[in-house]
Amino acid sequence: MTHPILEISGLDVFAPGADGPRQLVFDSTLSVGRGEAVGLVGESGSGKTLTVRAVAGLLPDGFTTRGAIRVDGQELAGLGRRAVRELRARRIGMVFQTPRAHLNPLRTIGDFLTEALVHVAGASPADAGRRARALLDEVGITDPDRRMRQHPGELSGGLLQRVMIAAALAMDPEILLADEITTALDVTTQEEVMAVLAELRERRELSLLFITHDLALAGAVCDRVNVMQHGRIVETLPAATMRRDATQAYTRTLMAAALDEAPPIVAEAGASAPPILRLEGIRKSYRLRDARGRADTLVAVDDVSMELARGGSLGIVGESGSGKTTAARILLGLETADAGRIEVAGEDWSRPARGSRGRRHRAKLAQMVFQDPYQSLDRRQTVGQCLREAVRVHRPRVERAELDARIAELMSQVRLDPALLGQRPRSLSGGQRQRVAIARALAADPELLVLDEAVSALDVTTQVEILTLLDTIRRETGLALLMITHDLTVIRRLCDQVVVMRQGRIEEHGTAEAILDAPQAEYTRLLLDSIPREGWTPRRRRLGRTGSLATVTRSTVIPG
Repeated sequence: MTHPILEISGLDVFAPGADGPRQLVFDSTLSVGRGEAVGLVGESGSGKTLTVRAVAGLLPDGFTTRGAIRVDGQELAGLGRRAVRELRARRIGMVFQTPRAHLNPLRTIGDFLTEALVHVAGASPADAGRRARALLDEVGITDPDRRMRQHPGELSGGLLQRVMIAAALAMDPEILLADEITTALDVTTQEEVMAVLAELRERRELSLLFITHDLALAGAVCDRVNVMQHGRIVETLPAATMRRDATQAYTRTLMAAALDEAPPIVAEAGASAPPILRLEGIRKSYRLRDARGRADTLVAVDDVSMELARGGSLGIVGESGSGKTTAARILLGLETADAGRIEVAGEDWSRPARGSRGRRHRAKLAQMVFQDPYQSLDRRQTVGQCLREAVRVHRPRVERAELDARIAELMSQVRLDPALLGQRPRSLSGGQRQRVAIARALAADPELLVLDEAVSALDVTTQVEILTLLDTIRRETGLALLMITHDLTVIRRLCDQVVVMRQGRIEEHGTAEAILDAPQAEYTRLLLDSIPREGWTPRRRRLGRTGSLATVTRSTVIPG
């Protein structure tokens, strides 16, 4: 009888604690057959990443395990440390969620890819270089010679994820562990990455353990799906019939949270209100140097015009590099446009604010919530200190009692337990951190809230919670929302107006219902077709492009 390539039996994972070990994973059992793709799905904190890191031997210091992990029938616990390292290095490949966090920004892509080939496989530098170029070509990266000379900061997120897949394949593994590898990628880049994996599975007969919070994506690319909740696998289902066969309430909750199934919001107050925001003919370009040091110009935003009504909600959607974030940064004065006019609340914001007083005035009108709250919040501050500081910036003479009341009001507004006021960001979940970031922005009582990919890294149920919260706040307070996203399913849930951008220009704009149900632009149809759903198969079908803003970094921009 042929053994599964990977078997996990009764796996328990324990974290160190002041009062003794805390159990985080309970009796986890799953298997992956040869050439099979198996999904492990659950919300943030469900234990899925701990499970896969236990297989790879990458648990944090102090963590312990109990149970059996077998690779091709061989029990890892019975092997010596050196033998386990050798087996994992040669038979198991792993791709992580955030490729930039696992790449040295000072070393080239070529250095990264050849290191293991030289020091683990014993290849000569010349042979390692040839092998690395072949791997880049295999994962669909064009011009591998140039890419080998580039640094991580010069590549987009999608290209970096392909580099990580190439690195994981360098030792010809039999199984690939993919941990949230498409989180925060736009839908077309996600589709391309998954298409690459599908081709590799077929060509190499590669097995795949795919960890994700996206049940729809797992159902589309996997043969079987394991659903994990609170450290336990509660259900294992055939991917093709999981919607029909699911019996657990939690699985059905994940299915119900699929944003592409949510009905569009019907435009209400704000649709006929005067504009809080008007952009006219905005243009922004950057002077760059290519990989050979030659000067070039990238037009990031080209003749962009749009309006957002008071109390309304407008979504700007597009792939990474489409110019949507640059447009938002120009609006908030974080970038200066080369041409065009910006009006907020009837005021001309086309030029930078004058002095601290002018900046405070603009901050009072418009606030921004960023993609990663862990990076945008001060890790040294408690939630209470963060909100207290934000309130005092806009109400410097506020009395202590009024300050405490305002903080309590903000916590209530974003549906956070006041008990969290003494916690720091590291102690909060991703959804709680994003709620704190929203509360901090609301401390200014702004008329406009700009959200830059504010839910892209959250699991689907948390996304629904945050988007529902934002829509409730908008309806209760009259706050206008400008949502920057690559995900049209988010637009469907939150926005009544949509602008679709590609390569710095507007492809089409209109109501959410019209754009999502009857798109006119080929690019919008491509975005919609790239959303995982029942019967969806990933394939490479991206429209041709001449460049990507995702490649713009400080190191490549020419000053002046």
